[in-house]
Amino acid sequence: MTQIPLNLRPVAQPSFNNFHVSPGNVAAVNMLRARERWSSPVLLLLGPSGSGKTHLGEAWRAKYHGEFLDDAHWIDETSLFDAFNRALSGESAGLVLASHLSPMDWAVSLPDLRSRLNATPTITLSEHDEATLEPILRELFAQAGRSVGADVVVFILKNTERSVDALRALVHDLDIAAGSTKADLTKSYVSKYLKQRSEDDLLAGPVE
Repeated sequence: MTQIPLNLRPVAQPSFNNFHVSPGNVAAVNMLRARERWSSPVLLLLGPSGSGKTHLGEAWRAKYHGEFLDDAHWIDETSLFDAFNRALSGESAGLVLASHLSPMDWAVSLPDLRSRLNATPTITLSEHDEATLEPILRELFAQAGRSVGADVVVFILKNTERSVDALRALVHDLDIAAGSTKADLTKSYVSKYLKQRSEDDLLAGPVE
């Protein structure tokens, strides 16, 4: 079996500058970039997988050096409550929580924590639609020095994770793989690449 070349390029760290702003996330971006205007030191980001919550939260943490808790609905109540206390007391530079679940659906038993979650300002991000992702994907290929056909863009969006970070990683991997064999990034090439990667992932399996 042909081995997929490793992508040894450094991965860009999440920042506001490399986040793609769209109508579904512009309110969240503007709010996160203006920490000094918050009415509360805690902010909750809600949105489906792939909407950019993790990227924005990491970008905010890098800029303001506060605490960012991704998938906050999974964090134990004591740790979450302590993070709230640090933000409210000024011990930390603030707290950003991210989840795809509304706080009403979190398994919270502590009354004080439940009260704080219900009072936390919330910004909701929408999932990127295809009309938004198409130009983003084309731009990612252009940044890699690749020109691809419309059929490649449509195929990728229908067969891979629809998040900007996942698409960015895929473009880097495809560029490395195609470059190693001097191949063009056609729909046929991308299809074979994704199929092989899926097979390799299945063969690797979980490590017991």
